[in-house]
Amino acid sequence: MKIKKICILLGLVIFLFLPMNSFASVTTYPRTSNNLQIRSSISVTNKVKQAVLATPKVDASEKVYDFANLFTDSQEASLYSLISDFITTYSMDMVIVTINSNNKSSAMNYADDFYDYNDFGKGTTYDGLLFLIDMDTREMWISTTGQAILMYNDNRINSILDSSYSYIKSQKYFECAKAFINKSSSFAQQGIPNNNKNYEIDNNGNYRKKSADSEQDFPFFPLLFFSFFLSFILSTFTVFIARSKHKTIKKATQAKNYIIRNSITITKKEDRFINSHTTKVYDPPSSSSGGGSSTHSSSSGSSHGGGGRRF
Repeated sequence: MKIKKICILLGLVIFLFLPMNSFASVTTYPRTSNNLQIRSSISVTNKVKQAVLATPKVDASEKVYDFANLFTDSQEASLYSLISDFITTYSMDMVIVTINSNNKSSAMNYADDFYDYNDFGKGTTYDGLLFLIDMDTREMWISTTGQAILMYNDNRINSILDSSYSYIKSQKYFECAKAFINKSSSFAQQGIPNNNKNYEIDNNGNYRKKSADSEQDFPFFPLLFFSFFLSFILSTFTVFIARSKHKTIKKATQAKNYIIRNSITITKKEDRFINSHTTKVYDPPSSSSGGGSSTHSSSSGSSHGGGGRRF
């Protein structure tokens, strides 16, 4: 009996002092058809309602949602700290999500819906980006919204995925998420890339080319009138100078007056058709962006950019 008590006590001591990985579960909140808990700007259709009900409702302040239990508590805390610094510095939201089971049609749809149907985003265009690690489809996906579409063009999205890929292939999920944050921060510090500087996000969050008026620092029509007026003055002056230097020439009445003797030699020449060769070149369809960032519409009708990589 005494030996049994000693064994129990020894086991308790080992249990208390052995290093362990502790995982925190994600708190979700119920949605119902009568209480979808989404922002009022989203138009609710039957399709939207089904998408919302299939999307977890979470506390938007947590920022790290590890449904797949890939991070320890200390790793989650570290990621949250890095994300908080990013949000404060660049005024864009940032979210990290991991899942074991995907009830949507793709990683892209899950990422977009999770962002849209929770309270994420900064400002009226809900600026921010989300990083999803989908263990079901074996894909990581970045979803951008609002000003983040301008900040992270296709090249930058691919660069961020490149920086994270080696870690996720080695099952180093914390390092993968950390690489995403660090690379995203580096690009945000550089500002909007050159091939997106002629584009903007409109009041509805859509990515579009800037209008002529928005590209001018001064009124467009006065500038156009001044350009025409200046062109007219210069053209008139040029014609006047040319006319004053022009010498009057006697009108020629015979064709031979236009020909210089022995200046033309005609030789016989034949062209023979031998064969023909046709080359077909594949012309891929252009992206929906027309610029530096490819975009698409989510189930809510919101505009998103981004991209993904299978692992």
